[in-house]
Amino acid sequence: METRTRYFLLKVIIAVAFLVAILATPEDVRAQSEREPPLIEADVQPRPVEQALVDSENFEVAAVVGWLNIEDFGSSLMYGARLSYNISEAFFVEAGIGFAEAEQTSFERLAGDVQLLPDDDRDYRWYHLNLGYRLLPGEAFFPGGQVFNTNFYLTGGAGATDFAGDNRFTVNYGAGYQVLFTDSFSAHLNVRQYLFDSDILGDDKTSVNTEVSASVSMFF
Repeated sequence: METRTRYFLLKVIIAVAFLVAILATPEDVRAQSEREPPLIEADVQPRPVEQALVDSENFEVAAVVGWLNIEDFGSSLMYGARLSYNISEAFFVEAGIGFAEAEQTSFERLAGDVQLLPDDDRDYRWYHLNLGYRLLPGEAFFPGGQVFNTNFYLTGGAGATDFAGDNRFTVNYGAGYQVLFTDSFSAHLNVRQYLFDSDILGDDKTSVNTEVSASVSMFF
């Protein structure tokens, strides 16, 4: 009889404990978890992020040097300057000026004293206004783990060329590659074609002149 009584009391205690566990509310559980400290403290430190893509200034000025192939007059050293305004991340406008000096034609070199153009008319100067479009932004990897932002872009526009004693309407188009070393300093490689109507050697034709150049630029 005593054994049955103990067994009955044990069953009652287990049933009451189970009932209490079922009736416990989420608020009770959260209150208990808040009183107990976590076993592992999180140690998360925020890391500063530096962004150096293109400086916030929209103007860019560049000094240009390279080679210009003047049709019928050989290749000459050229130099110039360009001023760009960034309309957006993709589009920009560019104004530029360049200078070169035409070499002798093959006929002049073979004929000796024959000179088709006087020295003053061999000065070659052009200026243009272009629209540019950045087509393929990317990154360039240099030794030492250095990574720089890059842009491949297309340009096209119109202007004029002063050559052989005349001012000639000129259209141009080309492509360039830009490497941004800092947020205010970059370098460019350019290939461009300049086209104008020419009758310098007697026949009317379209003169195609090719520029291959490099430049360094600053944003301001």
